[in-house]
Amino acid sequence: MATKSFDIPRAFRRGGKLDDVETSVRDTLKLIELMCLELGVTDLSQSHVLDMGCGWRMTKSLLEHNLPIAGYVGMDVFAEMIEFLQANVTDPRFGFYLLDTHNEMYNPQGRPLAELAHLNVREGSFDIICLFSVFTHLAPHDYVAMLKLLRPYARPDGKLIFSLFVNETTASGYSFIDNMQRYWTNNASQVEQYKDRFARHLESQGPPAFVDFDPSQPLKWAIYSREHAIQLVEGTGWKIESLNDPEEHIQHYMTCTPV
Repeated sequence: MATKSFDIPRAFRRGGKLDDVETSVRDTLKLIELMCLELGVTDLSQSHVLDMGCGWRMTKSLLEHNLPIAGYVGMDVFAEMIEFLQANVTDPRFGFYLLDTHNEMYNPQGRPLAELAHLNVREGSFDIICLFSVFTHLAPHDYVAMLKLLRPYARPDGKLIFSLFVNETTASGYSFIDNMQRYWTNNASQVEQYKDRFARHLESQGPPAFVDFDPSQPLKWAIYSREHAIQLVEGTGWKIESLNDPEEHIQHYMTCTPV
């Protein structure tokens, strides 16, 4: 059942669908369903969620659709958006915090992620920690740092779920590489660039471990080989449950449990 609208000014939206709020909310409702499925619950009424790189979509979707949730904490590097959410969300189940860490794309002046020792929330208090469209913009050293940072905040039976770009085609046709192949088919001038970044390496060695796909827009698309994405989890305090193929509303996504 929907409730009154919770409008987010355009200035506080980011991402490729910032002007398509309806689709953003629809996709986010699918992500909430996915989290419930991973937790084995019908809804989030008994679940506490930590949403890293939260943006505005999850809050808007939960509030407008009056979805049950025990507690929600959103963290993001976008200071003005966090200030807006802090000022305009009065529901006591919700909390928002600024995460002033470095990201080449979204917060280049922030402090290195590896230097952040703790978060402003209680350890061992979250049933699920989610990061949607975060690892898709992380370099390998921050991939590892983020996993280590988050580990103390999961409950012993909690889950971690995050989306990422994996350098492979898929049967679903929804992966980043699937989309790029379709684009290159229709834009022949881009094929040589593709060969320079991917194809020549693929022919001899398989997918490169990591590719910053467009260096002119650093970390807009952080692309990992399947092998390297899995390898980087080792030693971070997490155990991989699955690395899943993309769906219409999400890229590849990994689910982990605490070690």
